[in-house]
Amino acid sequence: MEASSASLSLVGSVVADRYRLTKLLGEGGMGAVFLAEHMMMRKRVALKLLHHDLSEDEEILGRFRREAQAAARVDHPNVAAATDFGQASDGSFFLVLEYIEGKSLRHAMEDGPFAPERALHVARQITLGLEKAHEAGIVHRDLKPDNIMLVTKDGDPDFVKVLDFGIAKLEASSKDGKQIVTRYGTILGTPEYMSPEQAAGDPAGPPADLYSLGVMLYEMLTGKIPFDAAERTAILSMHIVAPVPRMRERVPNVFVPEPIEALVMRLLAKVAADRPGDAATVRAEIEAAAAASNLTLPHLASGRFVDRTSDPTPPAPPAPPSGWKNTDALAKTEYGLASESDVSSLAQQAKTMHAAPRKSLIPGVKLGPLDELPRPLAYAVLGAPFFIVAFVAVVIVSLASHDGKPTAAAREAGVEAPPPRPTHATAVQITNARAAGAGALETLAKEYPDDAAVQAELARALAAAGRHADMLAVVKKLDPAAVDDEIEKGVVAAALNTETVEEAYALLEGALGARGVDGLITLATMKPPRSRAVKALAKADVRRRASPAAAIYLELKAAGRDCARVRDLLRRAHESGDARCLPLLRPLREKTGCGLFRAKDCWSCLRKDDELDDAIRAVESRAAK
Repeated sequence: MEASSASLSLVGSVVADRYRLTKLLGEGGMGAVFLAEHMMMRKRVALKLLHHDLSEDEEILGRFRREAQAAARVDHPNVAAATDFGQASDGSFFLVLEYIEGKSLRHAMEDGPFAPERALHVARQITLGLEKAHEAGIVHRDLKPDNIMLVTKDGDPDFVKVLDFGIAKLEASSKDGKQIVTRYGTILGTPEYMSPEQAAGDPAGPPADLYSLGVMLYEMLTGKIPFDAAERTAILSMHIVAPVPRMRERVPNVFVPEPIEALVMRLLAKVAADRPGDAATVRAEIEAAAAASNLTLPHLASGRFVDRTSDPTPPAPPAPPSGWKNTDALAKTEYGLASESDVSSLAQQAKTMHAAPRKSLIPGVKLGPLDELPRPLAYAVLGAPFFIVAFVAVVIVSLASHDGKPTAAAREAGVEAPPPRPTHATAVQITNARAAGAGALETLAKEYPDDAAVQAELARALAAAGRHADMLAVVKKLDPAAVDDEIEKGVVAAALNTETVEEAYALLEGALGARGVDGLITLATMKPPRSRAVKALAKADVRRRASPAAAIYLELKAAGRDCARVRDLLRRAHESGDARCLPLLRPLREKTGCGLFRAKDCWSCLRKDDELDDAIRAVESRAAK
């Protein structure tokens, strides 16, 4: 490539009279990264040089400046430090970063999945860097294995350095509120690791980084990312609507302890508010999940595995350093950590639960001869009278009933028929089965096949587990009124799966009624739109099933640039429109865009009164509830 030749030609040159470029390390669309040496200090650094022809692009330059500001504001050992930023003599901008020798997390994972202890150790250090960044008002927005370096420090070969705040988001300055921002709706990041809100083009806050951490943790533990497809646009759609597959379903031969998988699933929640509150919370949950799984994490300060459970008097941790200087090749990590003795105490509690003192078989009675017997034999002796009583009861019941009716012998004995078998599960049964997972719900659904609440709960669990075919089989039997948002999203995800697409669309276009139309709208408004959904929405019999909110959205969409037709729809939008109508209504306020030089008002017929503004306010009010 010509750009590579140009970058290679810069090796040996001096930037800003103090940095000699000694080696080209890599190159991308925005610039090149060189190994450089500070000529006076004889210190090796990494120097990012923005391509000269991009130095006048305000948005790209804004991103480059934000990377410099972000790296400078996050003063933490688990984040690559920035030491200088400026402009070379030819006008190109450069950023000087701490030079890190190690290997990327991407390279480290080429050998296969990590052991759970190693994966949690890496993830815990990432949370330390994220906590510092988020406190400084910085969101990374592009966390991925390529941006995580593992270096050796104090015997720990997996000491983490977070790199590349190139598309980081900084909070606006409190002084003037001005900041170069990414154009509205632009999707920045790497699709495989992108949060649902980023994939949808919505603003991304700290929870977006926690989602990306969840994807990396999933990949470290299984060797695979949660969602993969040939087209990256399909991956974005899956992040938005597809249930996260359980790890054993994605990689059958991998075992991940349930507390750890549960944490990963919380990090991968579709709604940002459903994820752990912040990076510090995630770190605490990592340590708790390790303790619950009887795992010992490496000591963050030294990299050595420390098991406190067998040491009643653990040595005091080393004193925290007085500070960290940019001149340190690798920074200290002894501050900001939770007490490891607190974590190990959880493991100790779990162990001692199985070593409780021997108690009497009968509460309130002193230990006796029965208590000296092995427990199974002692319980058998103690329970013998009860077995006899139970046997007599069974005989009586067999006399009393046959197919729910008293037998002749039972009638002669005066025994009444038993009450009819219940057809609906109790709330407690449903709650317990939900907590136990899809398998327990399947068992409960077989026991109560006519209980709509159980069947709906099973459909949600199957959707969450990514078992699309099984989920659709259950949904087919549901009353449309029992279909909620979770089930609808599950059917939409099934429509994106080549193995279940036909069954899913059959439900969306028919049996699901208004919910099906909503699902088709979701598919039709994805990027790129699903053409089959667009065609389905053009069918009159499908549109007839739409809810009032969906119907007005579809009619506004079909009205296009017909001002009079749009005006006729404003009253209905005012009464029934939901958030989906806002992207169609708000642009109608613009008074330019047509005619010569696009200076003419396209929607002059809407200026006669306040109906447009009234409709927008009404829809916004409903959407905010």
